[in-house]
Amino acid sequence: MIQTTQSFEARGPEVRSADVVLKDALEKLRSTVPRKLKELRDSVEADLKQLENLPASGAGIDTNDFFLSFKLACEAVGLPKVVVIALEAIQKQVTYGFLSGKGPDPFKPESGRHLIDCVIDSVCNCAESADDTVQMHMISTLNAAVTSQVCEVHGQSLMLAVDTCMKLYRDSRSQSNQRMAQTALTQMLSVITQRMELSSADMSSRADEAWSGSRQHGAATSEQLAAVVAAAPPAFVNANADLSQMPKGQLLNEWMSSYLNAKIDKLIWNGSGENGLKGEAPPGKFGWCVVCRAAANHYCVDTRDSVCGHACKYRNLERLSLVEKYYGKRDEAVNMSSPSAVSSSPAAIVSQSSRDAVTQRDEVSSAMADVAESPNIYHQDAIIILTYLINSSAKEVPQNQPDSRGIRNKRIALELVLGVLSNSGPVFRSSRHFVDMLKKLVGDSLIKNSVSPIPKIFCLSLQIFVSLITNFKEHLRDEIGVFIEQIFLRILESGNSDFLHKSRVLQIFYKLCTDATTPLELFLNYDCDVDEKNIFERTIDCLSKIAQGKYTAVEHANLIQPHQEQELKQLALQSLVTLMGSIVDWARRMTEDQKPVSILGHTEENRPAAGESDAEDDASDVAVSTSGATLPVAQLSSFKEQKQRKVELQIGINKFNMKPKRGIEYLKQNGFLNDDPSSLAALFKNTELGLDKTAIGDYLGEDKPFNKSTLHALVGGLDFKEQSLDGSLRHFLSFFRLPGEAQKIDRMMEKFAEKYCNDNPERFANADCAFVLSFSLIMLQTDLHNPGIRNKMTRDEFVKNNRGINDNQDLPREYLESLYDGVAQNPISLQEDQEARNRQESQAARDLNQKYELFVKETETMVQKTKAAMQSRRRSSAYVVAQSVEHVRPLFEVACWPYLATLAVLLEMQDSPQSIELCIEGFKHCIRIAARFDMDTERNAFVSSLAKFTYLTTIKEMKQKNIECIKALLSIGLSEGNNLGPSWLYVLHCISQLERLQLIGTRGARQDFQFFQMEDEALSPGSATRSNASIAGHQVVKRRAHGLGVSALVAIGQDDRQVELVNSESVASQIDAAQIELLFNKSTQLTPQAVVHFVTQLAKVSKEELALADQPRIFSLQKLVEVADFNMSRMRVVWTKIWRVLSSHFVEVATHPNVRVSHYAMDSLRQLTMKFLEKDELAGYNFQAEFLKPFECIMVGPPPVSREVKDYLVYIISYMADASFQNIRSGWKAVLHICAAAAQDPALSEATIEIAFKVVEKVNADSCYHLFLENFTDGIRALLSFAQCKVEKRPGKEAKPEMSMQAISYLLKAAEKLADPQTDLPAGCSLSQDPAISDGQPAAVWFPILRGLSILVGDPRRDVRAAALNGVFDILRDYGKQIFDEDMWRMVFNGVIKPLFDDIHHQLAPQSDHKQEGNGAEGRQDGHWASMGPPTCLAALTQLVRLIEANLDVLAFLLDDVLRLIRNCIQHEFEAVARIGVEGFKQLLICTGKNMKPNSWQKVTTCILELFRDSMPTKLMEVDVKASSQLPFNKDDVVIQCVVQLLLIDMLQDAVSQHYEKIPESGIMTLLDALQQSFEFAQEFNRQIELRQALKRLGFMKEVKQLPGLLKQERESLSCSLRILFQVQADPRMSGSEFSSRAVDRLLRLCSSVLQNYVNKERILQRSEAPESAETLKDKEATIVEVEREVHGLVPIISEVVVKGLKDLPPKLFEQHIHVLFPLFCDLTIVSSREVRALVRDVLLEQVAPLLKPSTAKNMRGSKCYGVLDGR
Repeated sequence: MIQTTQSFEARGPEVRSADVVLKDALEKLRSTVPRKLKELRDSVEADLKQLENLPASGAGIDTNDFFLSFKLACEAVGLPKVVVIALEAIQKQVTYGFLSGKGPDPFKPESGRHLIDCVIDSVCNCAESADDTVQMHMISTLNAAVTSQVCEVHGQSLMLAVDTCMKLYRDSRSQSNQRMAQTALTQMLSVITQRMELSSADMSSRADEAWSGSRQHGAATSEQLAAVVAAAPPAFVNANADLSQMPKGQLLNEWMSSYLNAKIDKLIWNGSGENGLKGEAPPGKFGWCVVCRAAANHYCVDTRDSVCGHACKYRNLERLSLVEKYYGKRDEAVNMSSPSAVSSSPAAIVSQSSRDAVTQRDEVSSAMADVAESPNIYHQDAIIILTYLINSSAKEVPQNQPDSRGIRNKRIALELVLGVLSNSGPVFRSSRHFVDMLKKLVGDSLIKNSVSPIPKIFCLSLQIFVSLITNFKEHLRDEIGVFIEQIFLRILESGNSDFLHKSRVLQIFYKLCTDATTPLELFLNYDCDVDEKNIFERTIDCLSKIAQGKYTAVEHANLIQPHQEQELKQLALQSLVTLMGSIVDWARRMTEDQKPVSILGHTEENRPAAGESDAEDDASDVAVSTSGATLPVAQLSSFKEQKQRKVELQIGINKFNMKPKRGIEYLKQNGFLNDDPSSLAALFKNTELGLDKTAIGDYLGEDKPFNKSTLHALVGGLDFKEQSLDGSLRHFLSFFRLPGEAQKIDRMMEKFAEKYCNDNPERFANADCAFVLSFSLIMLQTDLHNPGIRNKMTRDEFVKNNRGINDNQDLPREYLESLYDGVAQNPISLQEDQEARNRQESQAARDLNQKYELFVKETETMVQKTKAAMQSRRRSSAYVVAQSVEHVRPLFEVACWPYLATLAVLLEMQDSPQSIELCIEGFKHCIRIAARFDMDTERNAFVSSLAKFTYLTTIKEMKQKNIECIKALLSIGLSEGNNLGPSWLYVLHCISQLERLQLIGTRGARQDFQFFQMEDEALSPGSATRSNASIAGHQVVKRRAHGLGVSALVAIGQDDRQVELVNSESVASQIDAAQIELLFNKSTQLTPQAVVHFVTQLAKVSKEELALADQPRIFSLQKLVEVADFNMSRMRVVWTKIWRVLSSHFVEVATHPNVRVSHYAMDSLRQLTMKFLEKDELAGYNFQAEFLKPFECIMVGPPPVSREVKDYLVYIISYMADASFQNIRSGWKAVLHICAAAAQDPALSEATIEIAFKVVEKVNADSCYHLFLENFTDGIRALLSFAQCKVEKRPGKEAKPEMSMQAISYLLKAAEKLADPQTDLPAGCSLSQDPAISDGQPAAVWFPILRGLSILVGDPRRDVRAAALNGVFDILRDYGKQIFDEDMWRMVFNGVIKPLFDDIHHQLAPQSDHKQEGNGAEGRQDGHWASMGPPTCLAALTQLVRLIEANLDVLAFLLDDVLRLIRNCIQHEFEAVARIGVEGFKQLLICTGKNMKPNSWQKVTTCILELFRDSMPTKLMEVDVKASSQLPFNKDDVVIQCVVQLLLIDMLQDAVSQHYEKIPESGIMTLLDALQQSFEFAQEFNRQIELRQALKRLGFMKEVKQLPGLLKQERESLSCSLRILFQVQADPRMSGSEFSSRAVDRLLRLCSSVLQNYVNKERILQRSEAPESAETLKDKEATIVEVEREVHGLVPIISEVVVKGLKDLPPKLFEQHIHVLFPLFCDLTIVSSREVRALVRDVLLEQVAPLLKPSTAKNMRGSKCYGVLDGR
């Protein structure tokens, strides 16, 4: 390669002077120039003489004065040697800086040119020589002049130099000269663009920004470079010592040469794939070394330059450091304002080199924008050259001469344009002038060349397009979209483009996919814009179809061979995979941009280039984060809204195409249309939306107001001015397809004709002419181009048909014929129809020439459409730059399904290693994206699809690709574990099947189920048959087969076993089992959320493994235990979530029908628990309780667990309680729960329950009682459970009470501890479920004990029942008064005492009410209660009375509740309970009556009154004597009421007799009211003999001989009432009160009534003694019997109560009422009872006699009457 900016002899330390160079050249000319060139020889001699006269030092020489000789030498035609000497001399002078050419042109002073212009002209004029050597030196000289830092070549001279080099490249026959010309042109353009970039007048500030920006992207600062150089090893420092001795200019030239060589390498050799010049080493991994040009396999992290080793690295660093040192700091290097200063300052180039890394940054581009608006001479040079190159590239060339000069010229022009674009800087990219030129490039040159059939031109055009997208996409938004849509995609979709075109386009797409920003920004700018097409989506779909084999169709068969088609598929697949890989890498880099990057912190030389790092290693470190490099939320939401709106628009279009009315309604609802018909017309005009034109035509043709208004709006919006009729008609019909109905066509043509005539009023006489002619053209179109019409219309016929249509005048024949010809040659058709015809023609073409011709036509159409689209593009939308990782989500939502289809199809169909590798890599990239953005549906789809291709879930022979899928799945699990979420299920399921295969392939290994074989007798007959048990000792193996969303258990046959054996060998040889273990071991590195997902899905897999009861697998269960062990040290919150999943699974496994599996799970759980209990637990935490929760769930259920499992569980709990007794804290809660559940389980054996009880006894021991207090409520629950436990040693034996009695004693001990004020219970200790009882109240801790003991009162065991009953009331009696307050007592009564009696009442209820069979244990229990219930109830009431008696002052407020309880007992349907209730009431009154206060007595008397009323047998009076055929009531209930009445009367009599003085006056009257009601009812009933006879007849009390009666109730109530009334008369409290008179009146009425009743009945009996007939006697017999019974019962009452009471009345009171009493006494004198008559005599003597005169009284004593009364 030519060293143009460096002297040929500048390698050494010495630089030759100008006089030496001139003298050598002139002497060579003098010896070479022939004599015929006299002018030249004279000039040479003169110059030599002038040199001789100069000083020896050569000072003051101006080489510009010696140019004439060299100019004349260049003009020596036919003397190539002379020309070569001159050119070589000019080159040396320019290279050494001796010839500047800044002076005026001495040969044409009037032109105003500089000498350098003359120099360029002289050199370029040598181009006429065909000598290769001359051409070579011309190229070198022109290159030296243009790139020199001394000479300034601008304007036309620069244009001439470039044009000359172009011509030499184009016309030279020497390959070497062509390559030199290409290199020279590249260097020229590189220098031109660099000078243009650095020619800003205010470069200082912008340089600072660019320099600082570059440091952010990895380039080291001057200070950092110096630090690196200072730290270099001594050997390298000594080797680079010559750099400090080198002249500054030479040092700069050497560095600049290296810089340009690196740029040229990147542009020319890397692009063309060549290996440099002859003799140069082939490129290394990073090209060629920047210092020595050897193969570079390393790169410098500080300068980003390619180097071959440490020596060149430190030499390059030393050289760059010295350049910056010599030419100043950054501000000094760029503060030169004049163009000449810029061009002559070496530091400017250095600055440019340092800024290369940041040329794409927006801030640098915006800082340079103002420079582009004021072009200087350097800008003008760049504009001129670029314009020249664009024009050269746009020239047409013959296509049949691939090696012609025109093609070479076009090629070099395109290459140079590509070079300029690739090396463009911020000024170039931001300049409006250059942007306009690039648009011109795209419009004029690139479109044509991109469809060129010449491969080189086509490839260069595509490369230019890639460069435009990479560097100028912000300015070419519209052009890029049109270019991709109209050219690239059409080439790929075309059936006529050849393999080369398709492959090159695919390669371009591959390059675009390597940088994620390009496809991301395509998506944001087009697919997220409602007004743009979905270019990205179309591209992905196209690539997907190609990768799946689109070119296998017949259409492409003749152009693309099978191997070519495979290559295209590979390219498309590679592009797709690369795209997702670049997006993954881009997301990683976007998040890492926020992290500080150390430039000098890297010491390794072999750091890989960007993008070459192992994706597996990087993937694990990449996490999508929105904390950095993100857009504002509003802008992100705007993109989402736009994309969603575009989706809605597409939905509306699809609805319209299916049903226009529904589609229009949808579009209106979503804001795309309004009620104005013009909005719908505008929508119809947009042909890019995809509206069905047939549907549009049908809609516009409808005869409805809105449809017609839309048609009018559509036509009204068209402009037909100065257009031909057929052209306007074509334009009008391009928006829709004409409907088939003539009426619709008529309406459309009528409106069209009207609009056309309005726009062209002079064209036709009226609108009818336009209408008829338009209709004729449509008919002509149908006639000429319908293949079904054979006889086509001729031109004459068409003219004839349209005669006289112009207002009865003929249109010109020529005009009509032109219309005919236009329709004949160019049919009136839609674009869609034309494209369909083209596709049919393409499919029909078989010959390659036909395909070529069709492709040429297609390219012409592409160019036309592309230009038209670019001209019509809007210019308002700004280019959107991808700056947030959140952009990836909507992009992947669009691309994921084509990707999934492509990868799945290819992975299924392909077997080539490269394709398989790409497919798997694509799966991995897609899974990473979906996982990191939490796209659950997409992630699950990809992971499940990849898992399907492992063949682990099916019985198919595995290929290598299936093995690779397994590896990929494992890799995904390792790298993306934090983001897999529920998709872990597929990974873990495959791992489970993988382990099964590895086990099959292991010689001698046993399957899991062989360790868990169930015993034959343990298998139920229905679930285990010989078919799946064993045949000849070999069990039939089953597996779960997966299908379309379902799975089933299938047996594995012999062939399937062989397949699985082969698969297991393949798996064992290629899959390392350690990798599986690594995946589980790395679960500790998962995030909290991820590890929960991991454990959840692993539990699901374990559940599936255990689905077969007779062939279970425990691999996943075992791994669950290991994962739990690994992650036990996590934060408690995280561990709780993990354990919640694990515990649920262990509980489920415990219910496994295979008991051995259940035992295995329990044992695993035990091991985990023992390890967890080794960790200390702080006070107040419940982690141990949560950990032991599975044991509790297993014990309690549901679902039910076998007895063996529960026995084993209790054994485990007992073992843990012994082994970890000191470490258990909150775990005792679960332990006690389990023991309680064991006690309540009737299926457990006595031994198991005793083991559980020993655990409870352990915490109840005095030494460990603090543990019981810490878990007080749970301990109480456990003790209650054991107290209620009824363990039977053998069936039929009575339950042993020892354990229950011991538990009750522990409960009483707990109560004693509770009563101790020194006992400190933990906070929140409560067992009660009552919401009214809150923690902190005494009831919260006392209530469970009391309620539990009260429940035990219903125990059938006498000892337990007695102990419980005594315990309840002993606790209340001993501790209640000191501890309980009123609320507590009320809670205890309602929650303990009342339920206790309710339970007793329930047990005592009649057996039929329980609806029990009465056999077995239940029958025995009923028998027990029949005999033991009443005593228990009585004992309970007795205890309650004693409690009330002992604490009456405290419990007085409970009297209402106690009375209500007693009342419920009395009103019980069971007679025994009623009797007990009355007895309890009686005890209560007798025991507590003396201490009751008046208000309490008032409550008692009211209760008694209500009891009398409620128990009154009123139903006896409801019997209809004549009509009733059966009793209308339950006779047992009535009997009980009668009994209760008698018991109440007896209770009342005893209570009043003992506590009359304590009962208040109102209470006495209440009691009298109750007795009066009872007496009156009984008296009334007893009187109705006929009713009683009817009751007897109906079966009431039929076992009694007498008639049913309430005689005793009548007598007892009467007796009690009278006694109380007589006692009231003597009560001093009653004197003077209102109750006194009432009592007297009641007493007199009652006495009168009783005595009169008695006397009447006596008279009846006396009359009955008279003789009567037999019939009359028989009728009265029953009445007489009842009267006798009544009289017999009244005698004691009359004698002992009434008469005696009247006798004892106070005399004064007796005297007051003697007028009432005396007649009654007189009647009693005739009764038959001597006892009565004797008492009457006493009354008369003692009470009546004193009221008479004394004499009378004495006479009465001796009278005969007295004898009669005395009974004598």
